[in-house]
Amino acid sequence: MDQNEAYQLAMREASSAAWDQNWPQAIEAYGRALQIVPNEPQALAGLALALLESRRYQDALAAYQKISSIVPSDPMPHEKLAFIYESLGQEDEAADEYLAAGEIYLARKELARAIPNWEMAVRYNSNLAQAHMRLALAYERDPASHELAVYEYLHVARLLQMMKQVQRAGQALQRAMSLDPINSDIRNALDDLKRNNLIQVPDSGQGVLQVEPHPGEKATSPGYETEEDEFLEAAESEKLERTPVGEAARYAMGVLADIIWTGEVPETAQAPLLEAIDAHQVGDVDMAISAYLDAKSAGLRHPAMRFNLGVLYHYSRRYDEAIEVLSQVSSYDDYSVASYLMLGQSAIAQDNLQDAAEYLLLALKGADVQLNEQAVDENGYERLLSAVKNQSGEQLKELVQALSFWLDDSNWREKIHDALSNYAAQNKVSYVPDLIELVIEGGKPELSLLLQEVDRYLQQNMLHLATEEAHHAIERSPDYLPAHRRLADILLREARTQEAVTKINLVANTYLLRGNADKAADLFAEVIELWPADTSARERVIDMLRNQGRVADALRQYGEMAELYYRLLADPDKAVEIYNQALSYARQANADPVHTVPILKALADIEGQRLNWRKALSNYERATEIDPEDQTVALSIVDLQFQLGDTREAIKALDGFLRRCVQSRDYDRVTSTLEDQIRRRPEIIPLRQRLAEVYRQQGRIQDAITQMDALGELQLDAGRLDEAVATIRRIVDMNPPDVDGYIQLLDQLEHGK
Repeated sequence: MDQNEAYQLAMREASSAAWDQNWPQAIEAYGRALQIVPNEPQALAGLALALLESRRYQDALAAYQKISSIVPSDPMPHEKLAFIYESLGQEDEAADEYLAAGEIYLARKELARAIPNWEMAVRYNSNLAQAHMRLALAYERDPASHELAVYEYLHVARLLQMMKQVQRAGQALQRAMSLDPINSDIRNALDDLKRNNLIQVPDSGQGVLQVEPHPGEKATSPGYETEEDEFLEAAESEKLERTPVGEAARYAMGVLADIIWTGEVPETAQAPLLEAIDAHQVGDVDMAISAYLDAKSAGLRHPAMRFNLGVLYHYSRRYDEAIEVLSQVSSYDDYSVASYLMLGQSAIAQDNLQDAAEYLLLALKGADVQLNEQAVDENGYERLLSAVKNQSGEQLKELVQALSFWLDDSNWREKIHDALSNYAAQNKVSYVPDLIELVIEGGKPELSLLLQEVDRYLQQNMLHLATEEAHHAIERSPDYLPAHRRLADILLREARTQEAVTKINLVANTYLLRGNADKAADLFAEVIELWPADTSARERVIDMLRNQGRVADALRQYGEMAELYYRLLADPDKAVEIYNQALSYARQANADPVHTVPILKALADIEGQRLNWRKALSNYERATEIDPEDQTVALSIVDLQFQLGDTREAIKALDGFLRRCVQSRDYDRVTSTLEDQIRRRPEIIPLRQRLAEVYRQQGRIQDAITQMDALGELQLDAGRLDEAVATIRRIVDMNPPDVDGYIQLLDQLEHGK
């Protein structure tokens, strides 16, 4: 047995033991796994949980500390460490871990999950200035939580006063005053600060911050999620009114203001940074640049400051300096789109069109990544970036002008979101060519306006006027393919499908002549959607996609062609042949295994329909090796094992599925699955045993008794007397209302023995 097999065996044993809550055995198995693969996070996490459940707190502490060092960006170890420290009565250490967890959630932009951790941090250590400051800023965002923000600012002022930072303490109190001008506690605190008396924070503000978590569970903040959702919606609508640069600059300004409050700015850099922010806000560019440079010289290296400096350089036409600074922050998610957009515009100003095209394509890709809820077409962007160097000056000029015009727009988010949603609705995996065409179309305002009119008429079903506007656009620019494509849409609306297909084919061939094979393949695929039985056209598309290396799209076309043969042409043998061709191609092309799962499931479905259950099972097992979380596949394997009469393997497969449900805390799925299995197979003893135990653990005692009653009858019918006696005893132990009848039955069974 090689190391990998030994490791997997140990992990399976450990997981099974954990499922049975046999923590000593789980600890031993996880230990063996870690001897084979030291410091493997999954095994460490399992070991840590087993130690925690065994109340071996010191050992669990060491395990979670190791996980935290290996995966520093995961908040879970810190939350577990905090719980352990609570159990050990080490409140300061618990507070530090809650603070660390909150900071990680903040970095992930998961504010709703950060807040409960900060609340717990100040609950256990009221002198954590950073946690109080984070809470104050978070609560300030919604008027409904301003009272909480005020008391947090009072705490911040108290702690700053203790650190001899009187001026900053006064600023915190002024910020509280802006939220509640008539609050007497704030006025008292200001008076204490002026008289050099220790600021007092009233007890009335403490209780509202404390949230009692259930042991082992994350704290929650009642009502906050709704408040945060409302805040985010308002922020989102605000963002729609800004260009990428304006939006990022505003965010950067807020970050700079916050880090002054939280003490992250070196003391020597605070004064020049404040001067820079003031100058930037009033539009004094030279003064702002000078002050930002002074802050930088004083040791401030924050990306928000560098971004703002780059913005000012760009708008001062100091393009070399802008490019140098913006290149340093373009890798930061918060500034990526805006940085690449300004880098591209700076390169355009220097007449460096190739660099400009690359920068602006990266800006478009960054916006795509930020807004796309589906998978991003990474290969499409790579092909496009690779093709830039081979484009003519005229092509580059058209591309960079269009990208700059399209992205530097207050509605950039809405435009990209709408485009991406449209591609997702069409199940397009390789959509970048379409997106670029849309951008270039939008970069020609006069033609774009004509096509907007076409679309408006199409929405109102005014086909004659739509046709006139499309022809008008073609008269202005005969080779403007989007207008020709609109004519095909109009023909489809008029039910002139054959003419529409001819038009689309002409447009596709033109794209081929222009070297845009990606777009041509998409259009030929559209022809297939209109004429699905045209298998020769589909084979041509598959060949094109394979030549372009578009593996996922090619596999999708294979699947659709096989489905055509199976469903429409009633030729399952041909369908199986095509699916196998797809699997062979997937191996040759090193396809992402995820893309082969639908093929394996389709093959299994066909074989199952033909009663070739073992072949179907083999395909499902291959699919579950690739995607163990696919519930449909997992339950299909259970059904097939029962169908084959192999109850033991069926139960084993079912236990594996239920274990994964428990690990993902999907307890309702555990119950519903067992209930469904028993409805279909009421005579299977192990199913009754498992459902009875689940009901018992859930406190559904009467339901558990009902299952055990049926279980006892099945055991008696099967001649398994000892097991039936054990089952009746368990019912008696649960003391049901009719316990005397069960006691009498138990006496009869034992006497009969």
